[in-house]
Amino acid sequence: MSDLPEPQVEIAVPDAVKLGSYANFLVVTHTAHEFTLDFCQVLPGGDPSLMQAEVVGRVKIAPTLAGKVIRALNENMTMYEDKFGLVPDVG
Repeated sequence: MSDLPEPQVEIAVPDAVKLGSYANFLVVTHTAHEFTLDFCQVLPGGDPSLMQAEVVGRVKIAPTLAGKVIRALNENMTMYEDKFGLVPDVG
């Protein structure tokens, strides 16, 4: 275990990605070396037994980061629900 302090990270968001993309569906896959997160937008209409989802963003992360992502989402979800109320689980 290191006694070194965590480095400060300054986040820079390029203009091309500042607006972001809306996603209402997520597909997670993995290999031995990485996790792939496909953020999708499910489009209404068509055959109700077959959802159409368009990938609006793909992010690949190292397995060493996956646990940190889960913890960060959990902490932020807790803060969100403390402020705005429980989010219903519709999945």
